[in-house]
Amino acid sequence: MTDPLSILFGSNSRVKLLRFFLFNPTREFTFDDITRRAKLVRRTARTEINALERAGVIKKKQIFIQVAGKEKKTKAQGYVLNKKFPQLASLQTFLFETAPIDSKTLLKHLRKIAPLDFVASTGVFVREFDRRLDVLLAVKKLNEAKVEVAIRSLESELGIEIRYAVFQTDDLLYRVGIYDKLTCDVFDYSHQILIDKIGVRNELR
Repeated sequence: MTDPLSILFGSNSRVKLLRFFLFNPTREFTFDDITRRAKLVRRTARTEINALERAGVIKKKQIFIQVAGKEKKTKAQGYVLNKKFPQLASLQTFLFETAPIDSKTLLKHLRKIAPLDFVASTGVFVREFDRRLDVLLAVKKLNEAKVEVAIRSLESELGIEIRYAVFQTDDLLYRVGIYDKLTCDVFDYSHQILIDKIGVRNELR
């Protein structure tokens, strides 16, 4: 069945790009970043980016990127959300409410990795789009390739970039115990603990 938002906004690709920028308001992206993370063919991405730029939702910006084999960063054309867009907050709320950004969708993808010892959601999952992370998880046997595949699959379904950190179980417990900055950035602010088989909640008390 056709997504009603695709009809309202012109195409599914445009909806994905809107979510991509609206839920990553402080990030700067090159054209290649956008096509890869939103999983769009280049011609489609170019058409939709131009449309969003004309509408004033996003804007071009000169950015610096790291290129393999070069020590210094290289200047490149990037795109960023236009925070002065008049209906920005309303559009963020609407697209958030109509996207499957919830614990059920998150866990459906993460369970493909391995038995999960700990999962906490924050960032876009609690409507705080400027946060450092969206997902923190721990497994006993870490397979980073499987984590990458699961996260990219989740991003494709949601149409947004997911910022995540994954640790082996013992490493996460150690970080929580020493009040590591990254874990504090999660637990000192709005978050949801979805799975906790290792007693992180007890460590936080």
